Amino acid sequence: MKLWEYTAKDGRSITVRGATVDDAKYLHAGFRNVVEEHMWLPTFTPNSHVSDWANWISRTRHTREVLLIALVDTEYAGHLSLQPEEWHASQHVAKLGIIVMKEHRSNGIGRSLMLSGERAALEKDYSKIILSTFDDNEVAKGLYVSLGYRVVGIRKNHFNMPKGLIDELLMEKELSE
Repeated sequence: MKLWEYTAKDGRSITVRGATVDDAKYLHAGFRNVVEEHMWLPTFTPNSHVSDWANWISRTRHTREVLLIALVDTEYAGHLSLQPEEWHASQHVAKLGIIVMKEHRSNGIGRSLMLSGERAALEKDYSKIILSTFDDNEVAKGLYVSLGYRVVGIRKNHFNMPKGLIDELLMEKELSE
């Protein structure tokens, strides 16, 4: 199994690797926790089950989908997904999703996942990554821009969140070897 090693800002070890079925409970719990913050994802109830995550992880073994998990020392800290665009003519494009646990934010986990995700994307023959974030998520926007992602559009008032109407920021990056 491919893995990438990084050092967190606090000096601890970060390991990013492909998720295994045994990781499903961590990915599920991470998703649930971030959804329950009602701040960063445009959904209000985490209606998936651990078995859904296990099935998704299993599916990645036979598709171009990617699910990576980040561990700080041996503790789950977050995960990243890459999924191919639906159209035949855009199969070189991966849609990125990322979760970082609240207690691990601002420690290099997101950057480690993003860098590993880009490497995994190239291995799966993607040449472009697209993502979106809430326009008021300054930390995420700063990370993405620092990694070379560029804004390609804004969907005004796209999400009606508990904190009010939020614009969706669309970003992309062309990958190179």
